[in-house]
Amino acid sequence: MQVYSPYFIIKSLQESVLKKYSRYLGGRVLDVGCGAKPYKLLLPGACEYVGMDCAKGVKPECFGSIPGLPFKDDVFDSVLCTEVLEHLPEPDKAITEIRRVLKKDGYLYVTVPQTWGLHYEPNDYWRFTQYGIAHLLKRGGLTVVEMERIGGIVSMVGQRVIDLIWNLEVSLLRLVLGLRWAQRLASALIVPLSLGFYVLALMFDEINKEDVLGWAVLAIK
Repeated sequence: MQVYSPYFIIKSLQESVLKKYSRYLGGRVLDVGCGAKPYKLLLPGACEYVGMDCAKGVKPECFGSIPGLPFKDDVFDSVLCTEVLEHLPEPDKAITEIRRVLKKDGYLYVTVPQTWGLHYEPNDYWRFTQYGIAHLLKRGGLTVVEMERIGGIVSMVGQRVIDLIWNLEVSLLRLVLGLRWAQRLASALIVPLSLGFYVLALMFDEINKEDVLGWAVLAIK
């Protein structure tokens, strides 16, 4: 993850967790809501990667959305669904669709936020606890294999502080530099703070078990 991103902390933590489970995510892989496909290179076991998104601008391999996946039953060995379910008004239907396209004994890797600000409004509907996402997957016919916290109290506070400062800097700098250069300069200015909070998060996130940024779950059909 690029250190100049204002989301360096959360994205770095998400990548670290995915790497732990990447060995399960091989064969023919579907990335639902792939966006810019940041995880494609982290899946060495994938013989085929199909990125699907409803935004044509990110150039997915397949244009589509869930529910209503444009694939036949039992065609993928594994599926990624990262930071997508919170943007769906009926996430249970999405899980049912994902199960449909997964082969028997295929894996789903899903991440969801528990603590995060509003984003992609108005299509921002849910936040999930570990119990909520486990219930959703079980009700959709999948079995949870592993579940892991993403971040903790320090990374949560750090990321929200950085997000606030970055947006404030951009709003002030854009008056002089314009939006594009304001974002670039603000991102550079935030680097020391991002790195500082990231190191502290690695050291002290485990202090509090109740506060997390989100959850990563590996489930099997």
